[in-house]
Amino acid sequence: MSAQVQQVDKSKFVLVQHDHILYDESIKTKSISYYKDAWLRFKKNRASVVAFVILVLLILMTIIGPMLSTYKLDTVNNKWAQKLKDMPAKIEGLEWIPLFSGEKELFGYIENFSSLPDDVLLRIKQRNADGSMVVVVDYYRYIDHFNSDMIDPIASTASNKVYLSTSYQTLTIKEYEAVKAYEAETGEQIILEDGNLVNGTYRVRVKFYKFLEAIYGVEEPAFWFGSTGGGADLFYTLWKGARLSLLIAFGVALINIIIGVIIGSISGYYGGTVDLVIERLSELLSGLPFLAIITLLILRFGSAPWVVVLAFTLTGWLGISALTRTQFYRYKGREYVLAARTLGAKDARIMYRHILPNAVGTLITSLVLYVPSVIFSESSMSYLGIINYPGVTSVGTLLANGQAVMKESFYQVVFPALFISLLMLAFNLFGNGLRDAFNPSLRGVEE
Repeated sequence: MSAQVQQVDKSKFVLVQHDHILYDESIKTKSISYYKDAWLRFKKNRASVVAFVILVLLILMTIIGPMLSTYKLDTVNNKWAQKLKDMPAKIEGLEWIPLFSGEKELFGYIENFSSLPDDVLLRIKQRNADGSMVVVVDYYRYIDHFNSDMIDPIASTASNKVYLSTSYQTLTIKEYEAVKAYEAETGEQIILEDGNLVNGTYRVRVKFYKFLEAIYGVEEPAFWFGSTGGGADLFYTLWKGARLSLLIAFGVALINIIIGVIIGSISGYYGGTVDLVIERLSELLSGLPFLAIITLLILRFGSAPWVVVLAFTLTGWLGISALTRTQFYRYKGREYVLAARTLGAKDARIMYRHILPNAVGTLITSLVLYVPSVIFSESSMSYLGIINYPGVTSVGTLLANGQAVMKESFYQVVFPALFISLLMLAFNLFGNGLRDAFNPSLRGVEE
């Protein structure tokens, strides 16, 4: 069959889009780096952002917190500091909040409280059938009145007031002369009832707070978090102990991550005999109980901070080493690693320029979650009395001491416990946010 060819008039052909020129479409989105993408995804996690802010505030308070307290009587004269022990929390301007009112409940009988003025005895909370009662007092005024002008309501009469023996203070010759010099210079009376020199001391009745201000420069106290059983400012003691705990935790984490990354990268990259030897040594070290290690080191060298750091680092790097080993096994066979090796790159360059950057996200998350575990372990050991730093009261020790007087001075437990709880919760939420942000499988995924 012969093919038939039809002729078509050229004028009937029309070019598509004849009136303009076609160009390639421009890319509307910008390429972002791995770390910028992680940062953008981290910002979307509001709980982690709030946790990060709380962490920054807590760390900042461990730095500046001890500087905000000027009370140092416990370091100057422990005898007078003991008279200010177990004081409740008080913040001027916030007395309307029960926790910071400076009030305290006392138990006794009518004769114990009948001589208290109205600005000291605030209200009677409970009366019992045996004559005993529970009263609420302004404890700061109560301590001043008790040490300055406490009258025995039974022995006293209208014409002859008998002051309790506890309202008389024993002053050294140096303190007595300093008070007399202050009175002569300012014309202000501090000694309410003078006494004679007996056995090198003067037994006198003084305006207690005014005496502390004149001789030791301690103004009328207002402890923001209350005072400890030793008369120290709990606000100062808490932040100073927390500072040491954080320094130890970050120091331990830094040392462990350096050791763990180095050993884990060598084990994971080379494998074979090297990996086998390192794994067997790791198994031996992991079998050593941490409690036994830290107890033996403290018994031998004491509770200095470097001893605690050493105890945490002897076996603390094992988990990070195992994690790094896993990451190196995962990435060492990738094409870009083989290409780098083909181009003549040395092992050290391949390990720390090509493999480690891809595993750094997981390692950062591990570091953030490792810090609170160290803090919790250190606080637990301090709480049990195993760790007892010289010159510094740790948070765990504050909790242990506060537990003994929790019924009468609950605030000695509340504030250290609140600090530990906030710190642990913030670290865990922050670590979870970092884990999700650095997860490569979530890169570019819109929630």
